[in-house]
Amino acid sequence: MQTNMTLEEEVRFVARNAARNLRTIQRNPEIVLPDKLQSNIEYLEMMIRLHKSDLKAQKNARRAGRTLRLRSRLMSLLPYILSDERRKRKEETA
Repeated sequence: MQTNMTLEEEVRFVARNAARNLRTIQRNPEIVLPDKLQSNIEYLEMMIRLHKSDLKAQKNARRAGRTLRLRSRLMSLLPYILSDERRKRKEETA
């Protein structure tokens, strides 16, 4: 079943379910490849923080009458992530 979710909706969906997924992984670590376990836990913890900050931003935005959407925040972070990756590659070749 294919849904037409935007990136923002997909991130919100993953973030909402991250706490349940994290509990499942912690209770049953054998369902995840051992070498991927720690990275999966870190990813889910990041998604939980993202979800909490998104809820807080929405609450504050309603009070102020403005909204900073999750997509806008992700798009503003993208150049920093990409520049960090480029910097890492340059250090590897030097």
